Amino acid sequence: MSSAIEHKGGLMNLKQTKVTGKLAITALAAFGAGALAMFLFDPVAGKRRRALARDKVVAATNDAVDAARSTVRDLGKRAKGLAHQAADTAANVIPWSGPERRVPPRGTEAQRGAGGQR
Repeated sequence: MSSAIEHKGGLMNLKQTKVTGKLAITALAAFGAGALAMFLFDPVAGKRRRALARDKVVAATNDAVDAARSTVRDLGKRAKGLAHQAADTAANVIPWSGPERRVPPRGTEAQRGAGGQR
């Protein structure tokens, strides 16, 4: 029975530790947000810092757009190359053009029917 009580006591301490940990994380986050606000809204250098942050965000956005555009272009060219390669392979297996596809071979039923009776 005493082990069950100790076990429950351990659970209580674990819950208290979780609550204390959450409280500490919340306090650190609030402290960080306050320090960031003080850093950015400083009357002396805040305007320069905000402009620098804005420029970095714009540059990162432009880089991401350029990378996406380049990736789309690359994938399109790869797909086009794959389509050409597939068409070339199919053309080597089954010739779709040339005289052998337009004229039936001699001695077939189609040629005998077209030539009439002799």
